[in-house]
Amino acid sequence: MPDTKASNMGSASHLGETQVPRDAHFIYDYSRRRVPLPIVSYLGVADTPLDAPGAENPAKKALDRLRDLVEPAVIAEEELDSEHMEALIRENLARINTELFETQVPEGQPKPQTSLTMVISDAKRAYIGHAGTSRVYLLHTGRLYDLTPTTGVAAAAPEQEPPPPASPEAPTLFPVSEAQAAETGTAQPAIQTLGTYLGQEPQAAIGYNEVEIVPGDIVVLVTDGLWRIVSEEEMVENLLSAMNVQRSSSQLVRLAFSRDSSDNATMTAWQYIVGGADEGTRESKAGGRAASREKTKTRAAEGTLVAVLVLVLVGIFAVGFAFGWRITDTFRKPAKQKAKQAALAKHETAPSSQPKGTSPSSTPQTSQPQTTQPVAPAAVTATVSGSGVRMRSTADPNGAIVGQLKSGEKVVILGDAIGTDGKAWAKVQGTVTASGKDIQGEGYVRNDLLNR
Repeated sequence: MPDTKASNMGSASHLGETQVPRDAHFIYDYSRRRVPLPIVSYLGVADTPLDAPGAENPAKKALDRLRDLVEPAVIAEEELDSEHMEALIRENLARINTELFETQVPEGQPKPQTSLTMVISDAKRAYIGHAGTSRVYLLHTGRLYDLTPTTGVAAAAPEQEPPPPASPEAPTLFPVSEAQAAETGTAQPAIQTLGTYLGQEPQAAIGYNEVEIVPGDIVVLVTDGLWRIVSEEEMVENLLSAMNVQRSSSQLVRLAFSRDSSDNATMTAWQYIVGGADEGTRESKAGGRAASREKTKTRAAEGTLVAVLVLVLVGIFAVGFAFGWRITDTFRKPAKQKAKQAALAKHETAPSSQPKGTSPSSTPQTSQPQTTQPVAPAAVTATVSGSGVRMRSTADPNGAIVGQLKSGEKVVILGDAIGTDGKAWAKVQGTVTASGKDIQGEGYVRNDLLNR
């Protein structure tokens, strides 16, 4: 089977606002086959003018029949020639016309009719068959040429003698006209009641044309729902600017639908690209694999670079945090030392005893201010001021409670100390109440709770 997924092919269609399937299309590219064939492409587009074509779409039926008739005949040839191709195309389009016209339909239903345009190409020429209102264009060196056959020669039924062959001098780019056919002696007398569409009348007006093609050319087939709405200038601009022919087909069909959704529209396009045999396929695949490997290497290198940058940033942050902490501590250290010296100086200048009811300052300390060791060995007595005064095991408001002192209780002062709260404490010995019993205890009481 031919490859239908190549990048040089494109097709798109819309059903219109009626949403009734009235058209059909196909596109094949044979240039990438392992076994070369005499043809390189085969395109077809069909459209029915009926608003309600019935259960079976005549356009699809006609294209399926055309594909079955023409493809086997041309792929069996070693080389195509103009005379054989014109006879083959005219004969098979006439056969399809007869089959459609003779189709039995229920009473009151219209005969199946279809507009059909097909192009089959070899390495040098494109051979065109046409009946109806669709069109075929060729984009060559940036210019768009309308190659739709304009002759109205009637096609005979298959059992009749085929028409005379066309002139051996095929046109290069421009379609065969009636004037050219008359000059070369290929014109035939008109037959009465020719049908514009296949299946409309027993005889149909079938046109034929052929054109030389070169690599880079684009063959375009469009139904009347597109070429009546989108100008040729817009087609050229889109075909030249779009990424590929598939993108062009999709964009032009959407443009036609946006302007007039009452009719269906279809576009099929094929670009002639050289190097489609097995060797070209292998080179393309090899190039793709090489590009894939290169992309993988690039992504790995980018990932490694990102990881290194993250590690460097983490290291810089850690070093900066450490130095910042040390610098902050260096600036705060003089303030801490100053506060400590002020506290020591305050204790040194405070009197050893205070009047009753005042809080004495602790004796000068020669070591750290938060020491809990007694400094003054001389024992003196003091009276507890207040009830429920707690004696603690350390000079700390949260220290363990030895017991409670009663108001007016006499205690022996064993020494003074600076508590963890920065206040003066006294180490005392006296009778305390613990667990409901009076015992002799030794501990610390704040100076402001003692009257010396």
